[in-house]
Amino acid sequence: MNSSTLSPETGSSEAHESVPAVWTHRLERISAWGACLLLVFNIGDILVGVFCRYVLKSSIIWTEEAARFSLVWMVMVGALGAAVKGDHMVVDFVVPRLPAALRRLVGWGRFLLTVLILSLMIYLGAINAFQMWNMRTMALNIPKTIPLLSIPAGFLLLLAGTVLMRFDGGRE
Repeated sequence: MNSSTLSPETGSSEAHESVPAVWTHRLERISAWGACLLLVFNIGDILVGVFCRYVLKSSIIWTEEAARFSLVWMVMVGALGAAVKGDHMVVDFVVPRLPAALRRLVGWGRFLLTVLILSLMIYLGAINAFQMWNMRTMALNIPKTIPLLSIPAGFLLLLAGTVLMRFDGGRE
C-alpha cells in the first residue's frame, strides 16, 4: 500500500476518504496505467521499426503511423494524471493575493469555464471523429475515427477528474 492512499488522520486506506477523492484516485490510476501501456506499445513499435529498417534493411510501413497514433492517445489518456497532481501549467501570481471571497469566486469561474471548454471539446471532437468513419488511415487502413477519438476520450477523462476534484473539498 502506498502512502498516497493513507488518510493522514487515521493511517487507514481509502475507506475514510470522500467518494469524489476515491473516484478521482481510481480514474487517475486508470489514466496512468493506460498511458503506461500505450508508452510500452509506442516504444516497442518504434524499436520494431528501427530494427526492421536498419538491421533487416526493409521498413514496415505501418510502424510510424502506429507510433504517432499511440503517442496522441498516450498524451490524451495521461493528461488526467497531470491534472490530479497539479502539473498542468498555471499562472497564479494574482489569485493568491485576492481576498478569500474573491478567490472562491475566481475558483468557481475557472471551474465553470473549464467544464464549458472541456464539454465543447468532447462534443466537437466526437462529431469530428464520427464524421471520419468512412475515411481510412494510409498505412494501418483503419477508420480515422479510432485515432481521432483520443480527443473526446481524453477530455472526457479530464472533465470527470475536474468535476470530482472540485467536489472533493474544492481542490484544483
